[in-house]
Amino acid sequence: MKNSSGIGNGIGIAPSQTNADAFRAAMRHFVGSVSVVTTWHGDRPWGMTISSFTSVCTEPPTILICLNSKTVTATHVQEGGRFAVNLLTKDQLPLSELCSRPSVDKFIDEHVLLPAADVSGENGVPRLREASVVFECRAVEQLLVGSHRIAIAAIEGIHAPAAGPPLLYGQGRYMLGVDLGSHV
Repeated sequence: MKNSSGIGNGIGIAPSQTNADAFRAAMRHFVGSVSVVTTWHGDRPWGMTISSFTSVCTEPPTILICLNSKTVTATHVQEGGRFAVNLLTKDQLPLSELCSRPSVDKFIDEHVLLPAADVSGENGVPRLREASVVFECRAVEQLLVGSHRIAIAAIEGIHAPAAGPPLLYGQGRYMLGVDLGSHV
């Protein structure tokens, strides 16, 4: 049976009955790349795994992220406005797990950062060494919606330090993509 959102879960849910649990269950069907937002916490690099990252437009290059407004990362983005979004490769799963744990420090040890001479990008934010792509960002607009802060950001730099397979997340677990080639 499909509910009002078209998701088949065996239980029909009328729009008036939609709640946070039903929404969360439906959103588990969304598969996306694993991203870590990096910023500075004092003089130390800090990272947080996020599930809401998308491009907004190409002219000018713009992205958006969503952060729980109670997090250290949301505070740094709100106050400083500069951060990086690092798209992770499959080899960075342990880093994603570290940066996704609630209520623990998410300081990123030096061994996961670019070499000391190039730790920070052009706008001074920390970048992860083995990320498939790093977007250096400057928040141009921020909005509070419910429990989350939406940051719309201009891209100030793009780096592609690694070429490993992207790490994905969906259905409550980590995944790897499969190239279907021209069979689609």
